[in-house]
Amino acid sequence: MSQGSFILSAFDLNLWCSILETRFTVDDLGALQAIIDADIDDDPDFTGFYSIDPGELNDINQRFNVGFDPASLNLPEIEVWLERERKGRSLRDVPYLVHTNFELPLMLDGRKKLARFTDILPRTEEAFDRWVEKGLFHKEVFLKRIPPSLKPYVIDPDHRAVRDVYYTLKGEEWRIPAMNLLWKTGVGWNQHFERLEGMLFGYEDWEMDWWIAHRNEQSGGIGGVPFCCTVDSEGLKWMELAGFKALPPLHKIQVHIYDPDEDIATAAFLAEDESAVALARFKLSLEMRRKLLDGDARGPWQINREQIPEINRHLKRQVDVLFPRSAP
Repeated sequence: MSQGSFILSAFDLNLWCSILETRFTVDDLGALQAIIDADIDDDPDFTGFYSIDPGELNDINQRFNVGFDPASLNLPEIEVWLERERKGRSLRDVPYLVHTNFELPLMLDGRKKLARFTDILPRTEEAFDRWVEKGLFHKEVFLKRIPPSLKPYVIDPDHRAVRDVYYTLKGEEWRIPAMNLLWKTGVGWNQHFERLEGMLFGYEDWEMDWWIAHRNEQSGGIGGVPFCCTVDSEGLKWMELAGFKALPPLHKIQVHIYDPDEDIATAAFLAEDESAVALARFKLSLEMRRKLLDGDARGPWQINREQIPEINRHLKRQVDVLFPRSAP
């Protein structure tokens, strides 16, 4: 019987954020699909978000013993939404309130100084514009044409420009040109830019410290695309002597995309190589990934010894050693 963990949330249309949530376990996905009339062919794994009407909520409460009652809040404009809890990384696991989806109340409270939206949804823009009209927020809009090199990757061929919308508290307008300058540096994103961006948004120092340390641990740092490959004992010694600043000049390596949410699958790469003693995790910019790693976007890629120096010249940060084991 198929199972899953789901979240019901009450969304306040005035504050434009979730104000009440509950997590519950579904022992039969088919039963849930029957209640909300979801098209199983379009979304068999429940990856979408579903608006739930009062009748559907009542059926969910009864069938899965949830007890979710947003009506008890006595608020006039609330929508109820259903989503499946995502595997692995989740903003709900962060030890502080991430601003995402809570931008409006945090700005009204003065805790958030700047909000930035790319191709903002009309209803979201309307919710923020109400406070611009009241004189509490400042708003600026920027249009950026999509470069020809990226047009093949655009889902909608008629989408020719990216629309960025900024909101700040009155008196904090300086943050908008500062953020634009940050994004126009063109030298590749890193943890220093991440910290500056967090400061402009209004995050506290300890929150940014935690976030950067967490990203370093989980995916090998901020900026770039994470990859991994196996290394033998000689390769590991070579990396140690190089201060873990380069991949070893092996005869040939197989490179995989590194997914921090798939530790079991990642560790399997190590098991498949009898001579391997560890995995090496490294990061390249998206531009270098396209240039150096041809073919299937998901890999794996076979890399010859002659290509390794070029990869080493474009590493985003140090090489991390994962899953070390004794030499065979």
